[in-house]
Amino acid sequence: LKLSLMLTELLKLSLKLTELLKLSLIETELLRLSLIDTELLKISLILTELLKLSLIDTELLKLSLIETELLKLSLMETELLKLSLMLTELLKLSLKLTELLKLSLIETELLRLSLIDTELLK
Repeated sequence: LKLSLMLTELLKLSLKLTELLKLSLIETELLRLSLIDTELLKISLILTELLKLSLIDTELLKLSLIETELLKLSLMETELLKLSLMLTELLKLSLKLTELLKLSLIETELLRLSLIDTELLK
C-alpha cells in the first residue's frame, strides 16, 4: 500500500512535471513570437526610414522643378533684355531720323527762302 501511495505521488509529480514542460514549451513559443515581433518592428522602422527618404526625394524633385521654372524665367528675362536692347537701338534710330527730318525741314525752309529771294531778284 505504501508503494502504491508512493507511486500515486510519483504519478502526480510526473503530471505536474508534464504540465511544467507544457508551460515551458508555451513560454518558448512566446519567446519565439516575441523575436518575430522584434524583427517585424525592425522592418517597420526600416520602412519608416525608407518613407522618410522617399519624402526627401519628393521634396528634392519639387525643388528641381522649381529650379527648372526659375531657369525658364531667367531665359525669358534674357530674351526681354535682348528685346529691350533692340528697342533702345530703335529709339536711337528714331532720334536720328527725327534729327534728319528737322534738317530736311530746315533745308525746305532754305529752299523756300531761296525761291523768294529768286523771285525778288527777278
